[in-house]
Amino acid sequence: MTALRLTEFATREAASQQAAEIVAGALGGDIMSTGRAVLMVSGGSTPTAMFEALSACDLAWHKVTVGLVDERWVAPEHPASNEGLVRRHLLKHRAGAAGLVPLKTSDDDPWQARQDRDSAYAPHCGALSMLVLGMGADGHTASWFPGDPDLAEVAGASNPGCVAGVHAPLAAIPQRMTLTGSAVFRARRALMLAFGDDKRDVLQAAVAADPLTYPVRYAMDGLGDRLSIYWAA
Repeated sequence: MTALRLTEFATREAASQQAAEIVAGALGGDIMSTGRAVLMVSGGSTPTAMFEALSACDLAWHKVTVGLVDERWVAPEHPASNEGLVRRHLLKHRAGAAGLVPLKTSDDDPWQARQDRDSAYAPHCGALSMLVLGMGADGHTASWFPGDPDLAEVAGASNPGCVAGVHAPLAAIPQRMTLTGSAVFRARRALMLAFGDDKRDVLQAAVAADPLTYPVRYAMDGLGDRLSIYWAA
């Protein structure tokens, strides 16, 4: 059984602040060594405080490319859009100089857009400085959902593409686009924020479970020691 490597914080604010510092350090290090940095982020309410803190960090943000781990197939103006959330909470202040590569296009569905977005993301996935993941109460991460008949293909390391279209029937917005396992597992560093006792219970269950039941296990296994998990009640 894989051991759960988890760093506990007294408050969510402390976890978010430390996460922002770790992300900024990773980006700054890659800018110094290679002249550029790539950050891929997840949406939802959990990372917003981290985004706010990160947006004010003193970095050469014009050398940073920001991408999305996954996206609901809605317009950026929609309240559920991850792109919209990232623009509101991260891409402002100093971080406003960073470049964003969206996942959502004008295509009717994510499968029509897959080839275009794969071409857009492929150059960045090979130089991924930091990946920020979240996790749902059902054990999903990215848009890797339990019960998806294509889960093993989408989240597997052998998937030839960087992105995939996903249909999540139990989600409020089922059509989504997500990074594949082969893209996620290439990250140099990864950080997962998980808040609440229920999330800790899911993580503990996932280390002994089949990844088809708790898809977060794909990320835990594929990233190994490169994944840090920050938890607060």
